[in-house]
Parts: sequence; structure tokens; C-alpha cells
Amino acid sequence: MHHAAAVVFAKELRDNLRDRRSLFMALIYPFIGALFLGLLLSLVGGMFQSQGEARLTLAVAGGEAAPELMAHLRASNVVLLPPPADPEAAVREGRHDAVLLVPPGYGPAIAGGGQAELRVVLNATRLSTVITVSRLVQLLRDHGEALARQRLAARGLTAEAAMPLLVRSVNVGQARSLAGFFLNMLPPFIVFTIFVGGVYLAIDTTSGERERGSLEPLLTNPVPRSGLLLGKAGATFVFTLTAVLLQLAAFKAMFALIASGDFGVALDPGLAAFAGVALISLPLIAFAVALQIIVGTVSRSYKETQTYLGLLPLIPSLPGMVLVFVPLDPQAWMMSIPTFGQVLLIGKLMRGEPVAVDHVGLSILATGLAAGLLLALAARLYQRDRLLFGG
Repeated sequence: MHHAAAVVFAKELRDNLRDRRSLFMALIYPFIGALFLGLLLSLVGGMFQSQGEARLTLAVAGGEAAPELMAHLRASNVVLLPPPADPEAAVREGRHDAVLLVPPGYGPAIAGGGQAELRVVLNATRLSTVITVSRLVQLLRDHGEALARQRLAARGLTAEAAMPLLVRSVNVGQARSLAGFFLNMLPPFIVFTIFVGGVYLAIDTTSGERERGSLEPLLTNPVPRSGLLLGKAGATFVFTLTAVLLQLAAFKAMFALIASGDFGVALDPGLAAFAGVALISLPLIAFAVALQIIVGTVSRSYKETQTYLGLLPLIPSLPGMVLVFVPLDPQAWMMSIPTFGQVLLIGKLMRGEPVAVDHVGLSILATGLAAGLLLALAARLYQRDRLLFGG
């Protein structure tokens, strides 16, 4: 059986390498995710980096009531513009990122030692607006703190006397929380590649061979059908693993380029993290290959197989997409769920967080066992006479 599996394995590899167009399309996909994430990360990182450097334009209504505040904004590289007739409509339509509204009673309130309310009209659905407003709010707070110090000094008090408790937060996360957010996007990309990296080969070696009529002569050879299955599964595994390794190399190169460039992000996961991801991905690749072969075996046509396997990658990728925004603390029982355990572990490795060895072992064992059971099921399906017809 081992010899038969090796022969089929070599045959499938050779046939797939001959199909240059399909091979090119399959191997170009791993680079698309890294390219997309790199462009997005550099764009957003550059926007945040230039937040304190670029000149800020701000429309102000009622600015004549707050001359000191206006002077402070101008000194902070803010260009003041006349207010639009309808501030809310102007911001909603994107003609202004934000509009500052100064109430008429601002001057008397500040001069009398009271409190004045400033309003900022904004549209938080646009990233550029969020960046602009965050900078504006910090400038307004700085001016408010300066006024408070002046009032305290006039009464013979210091700022420390009015604020006896100083709370300072210490961020023990990565150097760039922005980059950490984007690192959370890597697991769905990698899992998606695992389920599409060799899918074209899985389809071609099952329903594709059946429709071409080459499966029947292959089954007439005096070799165990389990050997045929292992050969086809092995070839699909190799091409899927190749796609995953290419994507990891592309991500590594992308992060190295971003970290060394002037993009406002200084985070680059080490080679050990990527090696750990490759190790964790091995049983998941076997799981995906076994599942793809089962679907290709029971499907009645090439198009039906394409439909099912085209939708399949979305299911294991969804948890990773959710975890981008709702992170979870990995628990031991989560490691027993194929794809979900890998998503959690890949995320921790990419963020540079410590990973429990027992979690890695349990994840590999559980997913490997599931892959073995699926391969055993595929072997039973290969023993059926209906293999030639699907269903």
C-alpha cells in the first residue's frame, strides 16, 4: 500500500505542476493577504503618525467669544475656518471632518471663574474624523488645564493641591496597540489559506477525475484503494502546506518592511512565532484535506464540489474574524475544537504572548485525531462501488 500511495502521490504532484495556470493562481493567493494587510497597516499607521505633525483645519462657530482658545489652537498648528451654515449637515456630508461650536456665554463664564461647554460636531464612522477629533480634544484639554492652573495660581494654590491623586496607566501590551489590532487579523487569513491552498487539487483528484473518466481505469489497478486515497491526500497536503508557508513568509517580509519603514508601526513578530504557527497548522491542514476529499468524493459533479468547497473556508474563518474585535482568554476545552483552538493559538503567537505548552499539545492532538477520523471515513467511502458516480 505504501508503494501504491507513493506512486499516486508522485503522479498527482507531477500532473498538478504541469497545470501552470492553476498552480500560479493557487500560489499567488497567499501573497494577496499579506499585501492587503501591509497596505492597510501602512496607511492607517501613517495617518496616526502624522496626527501630531500635519496642519489641522477646523471650522469654528462662535470663535470670537473665546480669543485665548483661538490663539491656543493657532499656536498648535490649527487653521481656523469660517463655520458652515449648517454644521451638522456639513459634517454628515463630509465637507468638514468636525466643527467646533463655542457658546455665546463662553467669555463671561470663563472670566467669572465658571464652566463653559464646548461642543464638537463629528461623524465617527470615518477614520480621518476620529484622528482629527482625538487631536482636537487633546488640544482643548490642554487649554482647559492651563486655565485651571491660572485660576489656582491666582488663589495661591498649585495644580498638585487641587489634584492630590495622580493616576498613570502602564500599558504592558505591545509597543503599538494599533499593530496589535492588525495582528489579530492574521489567524483568519491563515485559516482561510489552509482551506483553499490545495482545494483545487482536492477537487481535481476526486470529482474532476470522475468526470474526466480517468478514475475508473485508476481503480482497476491491483492496488488498495486506501493507497490511492493516501496518495491523493498527500499531494493535496503538500500543496496546501506550500501555500501556508508562502503566506507566512509573505507576512514576515511585510511586517519587517513596515517595522523598518516610516509607517508609525514598530512591531515585527520573530521567526520563532511564525515557526510555531507553521507547527500548529500541520494538523489543521490534514483536517482540511480530509474534509475536502470527503466532499469531493460524495459530490455528484465537479460544479457541485466547487460550490461546497467554495463555501467551506468561510466557516472556520468566522471565529477568527469575530476574535479580531472580541478577544478571548484561551481555555483548555477550547483547544479541543478544530480550527478554533488554532485560531486562538495563532493569535497569541503573532501578538508575542506566552502560549501554554499543554494548550499546544491538546490542540494538535484533538485536531490530528479529528483529521484521522475523517481520513478513515474517506477510506471507507473509497471502498464503495458508488465512488465512480458520487453521492
